[in-house]
Amino acid sequence: MKTQLIDKLQLTGKGVISIIGAGGKTSLMFQLAKQLADSGKNVLTTTTTKIFMPKPLQSPSTIIKNSFRELVKKSNTCLMDYSHFSAGSRHDSASGKLCGFAPDIIDQLWQADIFDWIIVEADGARQKPLKATASYEPVVPGSTTHLILVTGLDAVGIPLNEGHVHRAELFSKNTGFILGNTLDEKSIATGIAIEIKKAWLLGHTRSNPGSNCGSNSGSKSNFASNSVFLNKADNPGKIKSGQKIAKLLQTNKIINRIITASLIDEFPIKSCLILK
Repeated sequence: MKTQLIDKLQLTGKGVISIIGAGGKTSLMFQLAKQLADSGKNVLTTTTTKIFMPKPLQSPSTIIKNSFRELVKKSNTCLMDYSHFSAGSRHDSASGKLCGFAPDIIDQLWQADIFDWIIVEADGARQKPLKATASYEPVVPGSTTHLILVTGLDAVGIPLNEGHVHRAELFSKNTGFILGNTLDEKSIATGIAIEIKKAWLLGHTRSNPGSNCGSNSGSKSNFASNSVFLNKADNPGKIKSGQKIAKLLQTNKIINRIITASLIDEFPIKSCLILK
């Protein structure tokens, strides 16, 4: 029997999923949306950055509204025909991409209680397998309940440069890993730990304005779970790399689970390490 991604990620009830990182965010978003919709949930897929216009196989309908009132009205109408669709604020003709919404709009939409699940692509990576985030990233709404950081395992064995890693110089500065050197599991695990802590802190700040969250102890923001999704485990070598990265992260105090997977595979999940 095929294990569902939504089961391994423990996506039960309702919530807001923010997907960050690199190496398969959009693919994961639409696979989760399909599984949730097939399970009887109403699902919206959207972004706080930009995504390529969804294809019909990814999303049966896409609505574009820059007014919150019109967005709510159109969403209610769309739900009469579809259990899942996508939405954005405008279509950028120059890039061909769908522009998303500010985080506070996502929060308002969640409070409006129209959808069971809102899935947000909350980061951009220029189609690279690995990235470091700028000061203004990731753009995670305060209403987020489930955070998923995606990393492409095809980053293992490639040189740390801008051709392969989004903001390679910043990744080098953050991790201490030298530009031009070949990326290994340890350097990738270090980058993941840095990025998920940053996103966790941002999530805490946005869901608890005025709070002082200088460490990863104590309260845990709104997030019901913080998951790492190691994608592109397309062969035994990459599966082994994913499991090695998971082992390196197993003492992390923020991460709840680490999934090694291949989203192009009929049976995508290769391993799942539950931390807490």
